[in-house]
Amino acid sequence: MTTRRPQMAADGRVKGHGTKPAPVREQAILALLSERTLELAAARANVGDRTLRRWLTEDTKFQADYAAARKAASEAGMSRMQALTSRAVNTLEDLIGAKDHPTVRLGAARTLVEIGMHQHDAETIVRKLDEIEAVQRKRR
Repeated sequence: MTTRRPQMAADGRVKGHGTKPAPVREQAILALLSERTLELAAARANVGDRTLRRWLTEDTKFQADYAAARKAASEAGMSRMQALTSRAVNTLEDLIGAKDHPTVRLGAARTLVEIGMHQHDAETIVRKLDEIEAVQRKRR
């Protein structure tokens, strides 16, 4: 009698019970990006909580796909924010001139100062990182 070897999935797991097709895994990633909790994401994707948790901790392909999806979603959000920056600054400029509402003016002024400080900090960090990288290149 010959013993049949089980089929292996690309990630080294045995195919069969518990394996899910790619569209289910894609739905799970979309659910993770949109739901507040892992449990809600699992329910939305029609997979068990334990399955989704296992994919997140043990399945390197799923982890990579999820990381790529998170990066894409983050970049899309940043692009939208950058597109709205001009309108936001215009709004703050209008609010800072609001004569009838000093608290609105204060809030707008505080926001502009905080943004300026964050921008200064970011520029300082980038400049120092560039200096460190230049020193590292010279050492090579």
